[in-house]
Amino acid sequence: MDEIKNALKEICKDTVENFPLSYITGFRTGGPARFFVSPSDIEEIKKILYVCRRYNLPLLVIGRGTNILISDKGFDGVVISTKNLNKIKVENNNIYCQAGVLLSTILKTCIERSLKGLEFLSGIPGTAGGAIMSNAGLKKEWISERIESVDVVSLLDIKEQKLPKEGINFGYRTGGLEGYLIAGALFRLEKGKTEEIKMAIADYMKKRIETQPLEYPSAGSVFKNPPGLFAGMLIENCGLKGFSAGGASISDKHANFIINKGNASSEDIYKIICKVKEEVKRVYNIELETEIKIIGSFGG
Repeated sequence: MDEIKNALKEICKDTVENFPLSYITGFRTGGPARFFVSPSDIEEIKKILYVCRRYNLPLLVIGRGTNILISDKGFDGVVISTKNLNKIKVENNNIYCQAGVLLSTILKTCIERSLKGLEFLSGIPGTAGGAIMSNAGLKKEWISERIESVDVVSLLDIKEQKLPKEGINFGYRTGGLEGYLIAGALFRLEKGKTEEIKMAIADYMKKRIETQPLEYPSAGSVFKNPPGLFAGMLIENCGLKGFSAGGASISDKHANFIINKGNASSEDIYKIICKVKEEVKRVYNIELETEIKIIGSFGG
């Protein structure tokens, strides 16, 4: 343990042992990470990946933790946080940002530089890297539509690559970048009018406040929408709004949200996920697929 800790600390000073992941996840649940490291550049990332390979350590990359459910037992490996990968710059009508830049920071920059095209990200409490990995968006607007290229590190050979948009298999709620660690991305935007951009961002935020339980810890939408249907509607029609387990509950405002009412565990949330899948399968014969990542062991 000390040998691994020393190797990681030599690479990255921002290394913490037994870090409680509940501090940073959207659900505010999750056990400790054996090692929690926050590199500040791509060279540190690559060296950390080599340490993981040398000691055969499991690896998890995390931004704001807003699209993930981590077991109460924690993660017995290395969690790489992108929080220190927070540089952003504007080049003509393009914005380049590292993976850990908050979406709210990107939108603030868009307002300052009168750049339009990403207003629909308003109210999503994540990072650029997480949004790209899940191809964040709405019914008809996706972050992939504004990407020019993505800088990655291959987890297979630990080499840097710049992937053009055309070389990435974006899809519904997926960035097609499994096997890569996202380091940064270039967004292609357009010049717009500052006040119109402000109004659009405010309008998207208003709609989220009206329809989503933003006052509670959550991971956003839990399930993907089946083709031609809405997961929230299926869950609501099964009579599951308000269904609870421990300190977790299906939101009365939006049935595709599971919320932490104050003292929920990851196990509580997992029980609700299982209940929802079971009921929707029973009533509609539809297998709901989770949009959030489920990490670790549950149910025992």
